[in-house]
Amino acid sequence: MGFLDKAKGLADQAMAKADEAMNSATAGSSPGKQGDAYLHDLGVLAYLESNGRPPADIDEQRQRCMTGLGQLEAQGPLNLQMTSVAPPPPGATGGPTAPPPPPGAAASAPPPPPPGATPPATGAVAPPPPPGSVAPPPPPGSV
Repeated sequence: MGFLDKAKGLADQAMAKADEAMNSATAGSSPGKQGDAYLHDLGVLAYLESNGRPPADIDEQRQRCMTGLGQLEAQGPLNLQMTSVAPPPPGATGGPTAPPPPPGAAASAPPPPPPGATPPATGAVAPPPPPGSVAPPPPPGSV
């Protein structure tokens, strides 16, 4: 058998595998679409329940969806991204944050002490906190 015959045989095998993969991919719904259907059904059930209109068999339907999602997730990760809201910007923590200081405020004086705290005595300097931590406030009456 010559080189060209071997190459032709390998090409035929590759084509057969590609045809098989295409047929299996289109032969039914994908796990992603099944997962979307289960998640949709769960959303409908939650909506109906929150509006006082739950179906009579809500527990069975919810369990059917949860079981199906569990089986799909065992096969691979599901797309659980929220689609009706914009994604958070990169670096966002997801929680509320304090507004940034106004321009030039970074070089201003430190904030005043909390109410009830006594200012440190002149010349008394507290040691700096360790790197990466915040020093605890002094006990009342100790300064």
